[in-house]
Amino acid sequence: MKVKFLLDENLPFELIQLFEKEHYVVEHIKKIGKTGLKNGAVYSYAAKNKMWIITRDTDFQSIVKFNLYSVSGVIVFRLSDTTTASLLLSTRKILKRFKNKFHIKRLIVVFDNTLQIYPK
Repeated sequence: MKVKFLLDENLPFELIQLFEKEHYVVEHIKKIGKTGLKNGAVYSYAAKNKMWIITRDTDFQSIVKFNLYSVSGVIVFRLSDTTTASLLLSTRKILKRFKNKFHIKRLIVVFDNTLQIYPK
């Protein structure tokens, strides 16, 4: 089964090419006409479609909300450098590190020099 990702509207379109290059299925909230969805609706869409949510929205790092929904996983970027180049670099590192591990539901919070991973 292919791993699928849902990019939140606060992420640049350039990430789409990165995920596709790595042979992942990827959708972007803006490209599928879902701009402005409340977080609960984003969770529901991702759960229905068995997707990982990728976002910069810190509301998604709530372990309580994460446990309420049957999403494949969530990755939240909390980088101080918010440029597209920095985001692309960090995403490449995450995709490499978790390449064969996206089948396990996780909440991953990405900081400049560290990760928080739940469950531990």
